[in-house]
Amino acid sequence: MSSSITFAVGGDHAGFDYKADLIAHLASKKISSKDFGTYSADSVDYPDFVHPVAEAVEKGEFTFGLL
Repeated sequence: MSSSITFAVGGDHAGFDYKADLIAHLASKKISSKDFGTYSADSVDYPDFVHPVAEAVEKGEFTFGLL
């Protein structure tokens, strides 16, 4: 199954493990995604990752954003 749907994915440290599982699930379904961070469980500010995801969707680079 191939999909033209794409996801921009981002989140803060609290959702780090869940985000990794989500990206793996999307890949298993052959759904394209890009990880906008965070890239560790270290404490970060959520808006630092929300804005790039939202901007990528707004520009039409991705179909959906998952935060």
